[in-house]
Amino acid sequence: MAQKAAEAKINALSAELKLLRKGLGIQAKNLPALIGEQLREVCGVQEDDTPGTVRGKVVETLRRLIESLSESHRRTARIVLGFGTGANERYTQRLALLGTGADRNVRTMQRRADDVIYLIAEAAYGDPSPYGVSAISDDGPWHTSALAVRLTLTGVAAAEVFETRRVVSHVAGLADVEHAISLARPASTTGQPDLSDFGIDVVAGGEVHSVRMVSSSRVAFSLRPPQPLDAGDEHEFFFRIRVDELPSPFYCCTPEFPCQSFDLNVRFDRRQPPQRVWRIDGEFSKDAQDPLTARKPLFLDNAGEVHTGFRDLRPARSYGVGWQPAS
Repeated sequence: MAQKAAEAKINALSAELKLLRKGLGIQAKNLPALIGEQLREVCGVQEDDTPGTVRGKVVETLRRLIESLSESHRRTARIVLGFGTGANERYTQRLALLGTGADRNVRTMQRRADDVIYLIAEAAYGDPSPYGVSAISDDGPWHTSALAVRLTLTGVAAAEVFETRRVVSHVAGLADVEHAISLARPASTTGQPDLSDFGIDVVAGGEVHSVRMVSSSRVAFSLRPPQPLDAGDEHEFFFRIRVDELPSPFYCCTPEFPCQSFDLNVRFDRRQPPQRVWRIDGEFSKDAQDPLTARKPLFLDNAGEVHTGFRDLRPARSYGVGWQPAS
């Protein structure tokens, strides 16, 4: 777009964001009614979207825009718009949080807030493609905003997995988040399975229930947060999985619903390093374990680890790391 048109849109969005930040910011109960024309466009809000869907799109879009800012501006942006602050903290109270030490001049803090609002608006029109309807589908009750996995291999096949998953609700009253993992040798395929049989421990963020076998090697369970999530609410689960044998020499995330980011770190047994390691990026699940497919190679660092990351994962596609075990 031409420079003048771009500046006009950025200024218009800045004005809308300044109105949005007033009062309780993104935590306002009437948030969907506060959304202006420019913000609706940036967030991909449709005329037939429910209020919960509107809230979810706006909250997640602003969250992503804030993450695109430099580290020095992120904290300011979160406070200004009401992310992570008290549910009843109004703008003037949040503004006071920006003051540090002797720097508590109201004009200085207001100028800092205005500057970061402009940067958010600028980021929205710098590369709008990740923030529209296509980036976060409202199909399904939730999506994953961030997934981080640390996989430690001991010996040829035994492994320990630490997973941190942050989910965002698309609906009001989300009480359960469905999850499933594949195992090489399940403890039992009949009767009521027990989570301890699979070496799964929920360390923080909720509880597990409704453990069930959905195939001869796949176990599903429900993660329940401490309280139901409203549309736009974000919650993080952390759990550990210990297995005596991996199903195959690869580890993948194959999301059912969209996943914005997936960071994977694999630590191999330095006594038995793999012959080669490769990146699996958006493949069909049936192809993920094929060692003959041409893929980008990955290389172990001095600690015997590889690290890779993925963004905007598509449902039903596999993302992760595969390797050829030591002979």
